Amino acid sequence: MSYYRRFRIIIGTPIFRIYLRWAYGRCLDDLKRLNFTPNFKKQNFTALLCGVGNESTADALIRFVLERNPKAKIYIIDLGKDQVVAVKTLIKNKYPNLPVYVKQMDALNLSAWIPKNTVDWIETDWLFAFFSQKSLYSLLKVWHQLLSNIGIVTTRCGVDRNWFDRLVTKLIIWIGKIWLGVKLYPHSKANLDRLIAKSGFRFVSRRMVLPTAFRYSLTK
Repeated sequence: MSYYRRFRIIIGTPIFRIYLRWAYGRCLDDLKRLNFTPNFKKQNFTALLCGVGNESTADALIRFVLERNPKAKIYIIDLGKDQVVAVKTLIKNKYPNLPVYVKQMDALNLSAWIPKNTVDWIETDWLFAFFSQKSLYSLLKVWHQLLSNIGIVTTRCGVDRNWFDRLVTKLIIWIGKIWLGVKLYPHSKANLDRLIAKSGFRFVSRRMVLPTAFRYSLTK
């Protein structure tokens, strides 16, 4: 069974869609701690879903954005072929006349597809675990180039702060290898915070309920 089909068992549930909408709202609300409020009503508002998971997660993001700006432009990418094919089918059937663009590609190559300084919101969920520290720094720099002057990034991720977190992370990495067939990377909270700041972002991070889980909201 492919990664897409295995992971779909989790992220294809109604509970996961509820989680996503909650996470979007909380991450956006966290920006108030940086004295920043995103402007979804902006003309030519553009969003990027960086790593889509499946058609259900794509639909959650699209609906969330369109409720706030029916004329928004939305880009969606993922490295997996199955995910991209499923999302393209969703767009064709449900959003055929809207500017929603889907592409199978490596997130590190986004600058070759999307113009710089044009994206107002980059959203992703647990993507950092798929990147080593070196490649994650490259991804953050790409995001910084893509974002408009008032652009934001929101995400959730797992980080290590102590021995218990490291044990949990090792278990997650093992599950990813055995069940999903993917390689995952650990990130300490201190190193991740330094990496984000080094990339030129201001940010706020907040603890979530699950062990090791944090949500992050970034601005230029």
